[in-house]
Amino acid sequence: MKKITFLMMFLAVTLGYAQVPTDNATAPPARDAGDVISIFSGVYTDVAGVNYNPNWGQAGFGSANTAFDPGTGDLVLAYPNFNYQGIDFNATIPINAMEFLHVDIWVNGTFNPNIYVISSGAEIANPITNTGAGSWISVDIPVAGITGNLSSAIQFKFDNGNGSTDAIYVDNLYFWKTASDPATDATLSDLQIDGATIPGFSSATTEYTYPVAAGTTVVPVITSVTTSNANATFNLIDATTIPGMAFVTVTASDGTTSQTYTVSIVAEGPSTAAPTPPGRPAADVISILSDAYNDISVDTYDTPWCPGTTTPLMIEGNTLHKITGLGCEGIDFQSGRFDGTTEMTRFHMDIWTETDLQDKSFNIKFSDWAGGSGEVGAYEYSATNANILTPGNEGTWISIDLPLSAFNVINGVDGTDFVQFVITSNLGTVYYDNLYLHKNTVLSNTEFNLESVSVSPNPTKNNWNVKTSNGQNITAVEVYDNLGKQVLNAVPNASEFAINASELKDGIYLAKIVSNTGSTTVKLVKN
Repeated sequence: MKKITFLMMFLAVTLGYAQVPTDNATAPPARDAGDVISIFSGVYTDVAGVNYNPNWGQAGFGSANTAFDPGTGDLVLAYPNFNYQGIDFNATIPINAMEFLHVDIWVNGTFNPNIYVISSGAEIANPITNTGAGSWISVDIPVAGITGNLSSAIQFKFDNGNGSTDAIYVDNLYFWKTASDPATDATLSDLQIDGATIPGFSSATTEYTYPVAAGTTVVPVITSVTTSNANATFNLIDATTIPGMAFVTVTASDGTTSQTYTVSIVAEGPSTAAPTPPGRPAADVISILSDAYNDISVDTYDTPWCPGTTTPLMIEGNTLHKITGLGCEGIDFQSGRFDGTTEMTRFHMDIWTETDLQDKSFNIKFSDWAGGSGEVGAYEYSATNANILTPGNEGTWISIDLPLSAFNVINGVDGTDFVQFVITSNLGTVYYDNLYLHKNTVLSNTEFNLESVSVSPNPTKNNWNVKTSNGQNITAVEVYDNLGKQVLNAVPNASEFAINASELKDGIYLAKIVSNTGSTTVKLVKN
C-alpha cells in the first residue's frame, strides 16, 4: 500500500475498469525486519529493485497499473485484461527461513487465480480459492512445497484469467515467519568467508559448500560471524586444509540451545583461466561474457525458467561462469538485445567440464524475437562427439569457434533480434567464458602476451616495475591474491608502470595486464 493521491474516478474512466475495489485489504501486523521479506506492502520495507510490471508478452500488459488507488490513497497492483502477470525480484531471494507467503487479492469475477513462486527449481501452481468476487481475499500459503528451490526465489507469476474481461488487484505481497523467542535463538544473521557473505546464505540453512579454484593453496577463513540475537555466543573452528571443514557453533542466550553451521571448502573446476581472446576492433565484437571485451547489458545469466544454476567464479583474475544442473540454462539480455548476423560472422565460446564427453552433447541456441515480445524463431547448433566434444579433452578448455552459417535457422528468422541465449546439455556441470560473436578480424598488433611484458624485480619487497617490450600502453592493471580477490587496480595508460607491493602480505599474486591489443596474466611474488 504505497502512499500517493490519485482521483479514483479518473483512473476508472481512463483504464476502463468495469468493477474495481474501493477499499484496501486489512493492514498487516507489525513484524521484526528479520521475520518478513516484503515484495509489495506499505507496512514493511520492500525488496529493492523489484519490477512489478515485466513484459512477458502477456495480454493486458499495456494497461497494467502498478499504482492503482482504490480511493484511499493506499496503492495496490491492478491487472486488468488479465490472463497472466509477473513480478520480477531482480535477484534471487532465499525464502527457506520463512514459513508463509501472504497475499491479499481482489478478483472481479468467479475464476480462481493461481500464484507461482518462480525459482531455479520446479514451477508449482498454488491455487487461490475465490471466496467472493468483488471483495478482498486474504491468503497465507505455507512456504514448504511452494516452489522447487526455496533458496533461489526470483519471480511471482499469476495466471488463470481469460485475458479480456477478467481482472485482479494485489496488495500486501510478502513472505513471513513466526517471531522466535530471543532466549532460544541460536541462528546467524550473517556468515562471511574471506570478507564476503557466503553465497546463498540464510539463517535457516546450516550446511554450505564453498568452492575454490583447483590449485588454490591459501585456505579460506571465516572472517565475520553475526548472531541473530546479540546476546547469543558462538565458537569458531576454521578449516586448515583444502578440502576441509569449518564450523560455527552458536549458543543461544539461554545457555543451552545450540546450533552448528558447517562450511565444506572444496577445490573444483579449471585451475587456469580460459585462453585470452585476441584484440579485436570494438565494432567487430558483440560480447555476452568476456573480460577481453565490453559486454552487452545482460539482465540475468541465470534465468529461472531453466533448472540449471549459474554462479560466477574468478580464476587468475578472470571472471568465468559455472553451470550446475544441466539440463538447461538460459541467459536473458532483453535490455541488450542485438542484431546478431547482419555484421557478425562467427560465434565463439570456451567451455570446460570434467564430465566424460563420450556420447554427450552441448546444444546452444540464440532466441530471435523479430522485434516483438517473444520468440518467433532461433539459431541452433549442437556440439557433439562427432565435431567438438572429443573424448579425452575432459578437464581442458574446449574452444567452440564456428561460422554463424553452421547454425540451423528455425522458422526462417534473419537473426537481427537476438534476445536470449539457451544451453541444453547432458554434461551436468560446465564452466564457460569468452561467449561472443565476432567478425573474425583482429587488431594489427595482436602479439600482446606473456613475452610482451617484463616485471622486475620479481620477487620484490616494495615495487614491481612493469614494462612492455614493444612500447604498447598498459591500459589497466588488476592484481589478485590466491583466492581470486582483487587487492590492487590501476589505469596507468603508459608503457611503464610501478605496482606498489609495500602494503601487501608476503605471498603469490596474479596481475592481469591489459593493453589495447589484448591482455596477459603475470605471476608476482612478494617477500
